[in-house]
Amino acid sequence: MIPPEIISRVLKSVDSDELIDLTRELVRINSVWDPVVGTCEQPAADRVTKWAEKQGFEVRQDEVEVARPNVLVTWTAGLGKRKMMFEGHTDVVTPGKLADWQYNPFGAEIVGRRMYGRGSCDTKGNLAAMLIAMAALKRSGVKLAGSIIGGVLCDEEDQMIGIRHFIQQGHADKVTAAVICEPEDGMVCTSQKGAVRARYTLTGRMSHGAMPLSGLNIAPAVARLIDGLHELELEAFVQSGKDDLLGWPSFTATVIQAPSAGPPQLNVMPGEALLLVDVRTIPGQSHPDIRNRLIALGDRVQRQVKDDFTAFDQRIELKRSHDLNIDVEFLADRPCTLTTQDDPIVLAADWATQQVTGKEPVHGGVPGATDGTFLWALKHIPIVTIGAGDRQVPHQIDEWVDLDQLIETAKIYTLTALHYLYPGETS
Repeated sequence: MIPPEIISRVLKSVDSDELIDLTRELVRINSVWDPVVGTCEQPAADRVTKWAEKQGFEVRQDEVEVARPNVLVTWTAGLGKRKMMFEGHTDVVTPGKLADWQYNPFGAEIVGRRMYGRGSCDTKGNLAAMLIAMAALKRSGVKLAGSIIGGVLCDEEDQMIGIRHFIQQGHADKVTAAVICEPEDGMVCTSQKGAVRARYTLTGRMSHGAMPLSGLNIAPAVARLIDGLHELELEAFVQSGKDDLLGWPSFTATVIQAPSAGPPQLNVMPGEALLLVDVRTIPGQSHPDIRNRLIALGDRVQRQVKDDFTAFDQRIELKRSHDLNIDVEFLADRPCTLTTQDDPIVLAADWATQQVTGKEPVHGGVPGATDGTFLWALKHIPIVTIGAGDRQVPHQIDEWVDLDQLIETAKIYTLTALHYLYPGETS
């Protein structure tokens, strides 16, 4: 049992103004990874480094790639085997067309109790909240049993090279639990969907649009692949059902590109196409089985379309090569995560949520994938995903975060770490 006076002392150490100021500073940094225009995560990482050093934390930058560092903020709060990780990322997605924004995407404008800007919700607000939580615990002077590492990582929005580098360098070896700081509208998320991502490359023969029979059209194969993906999705609905926390699995064709390179032209029938597929999975689905089904789909469509061309050409007495080819390459394979609700980090997050909000915690699942996927899958680290922000808002125009919920989240992060590392609670 943590004494009420300890809880009060820790919560009073959470500086709301400092939280808003740090969030604003981070949002105003354009940390989209875009080598063409020269933006990257380095300036955001430098700002975090400067702030954390001022707080007296041990800080280091690990260069993952040029201008793409991870920042590790460490505090040994006391003797103990537990090491809790807060994880957030510095990169943000592109704002897209600036004229579509009502607010400057890198202005961090505050209107009422909302802050607008790219990354305010996903996830610079929550990144600031986790840092403020670490500072609050440190300045409160409360004795804890263990340590905290703040992983401020690059490239969560793309290939997740930051978390993979963090693990490869051994930094996760002694981490016993992690809080993934992402916008989940205050829910305590104990599971995440898995992901299988694939690229189909379809090759036919290019020709003039007015003379398609002199080439081999890849469009029918693209259409059959998309229909086949829908069939696989329906099969998954029947076989796996709907997960209570994560909802339905999905097989989604996301990018259709023909030609595969160069500008499309109306009077040119392309000879090659790309089809990108994003499969999201729930517990109970087999990723090897899904990969095999995607391979089999490509083989089946290739055979069916060749047969269709053969039958068609026989009817019009046309002789041509039916050299259609469909290859599939797998780009990513990340499993689902599931942390049991009686795990110490879940119990800590539940308790913290109830202490701060006065309400029973709501458990949920993350519909996408986060850096936590790798911690869970590769290092078997129990994770929970918690954070401020409407989960429908990330990556949208006029992205925003509610400042009152952000302050609440910083307090929840603080008490989660307090409960997880408090002497007596760690046994």
